Amino acid sequence: MKRIITSLAGAAVVASLAPVVLAANAHAADTVYFSVGSRNCAIAPDGVVGCDFGSDTARLQYTFLPITIPVNDIVIDQQWLPAHPTFSPGSRTLPGGNPSIYDVKTGDGAWGPFIEFAGARCEVGFHGSFGCKSKGRSWNEYSGTVTA
Repeated sequence: MKRIITSLAGAAVVASLAPVVLAANAHAADTVYFSVGSRNCAIAPDGVVGCDFGSDTARLQYTFLPITIPVNDIVIDQQWLPAHPTFSPGSRTLPGGNPSIYDVKTGDGAWGPFIEFAGARCEVGFHGSFGCKSKGRSWNEYSGTVTA
């Protein structure tokens, strides 16, 4: 009888942990969507991170170019490539818009919330700046100019 009770107790513990393990695996397979101001962003399970700037266009400034390029979106999807536009705005925006970063944040930094997922990190910075890092690359946006 004692062995049966011990076996049932063990089964109950395993059964109670199953939803936690399954939920963690289901979350790991999902893309995380969020918004910061008018920017709608997404982090995919493989660490690809990008943002749509909506109806606003931003000016992309690379440190190796003397000019800025008007863009509607930015993405980090390769280790060997700097953050770049895909010219497919809206691809990181859910129907009806993305939830606020404040609703899906994983923590708070010195200047505002951040979200970390799949090796990527996006965060609100000083004076409303915003940026993302992934795959050894990064970009930051402040006052309509994106620096990569």
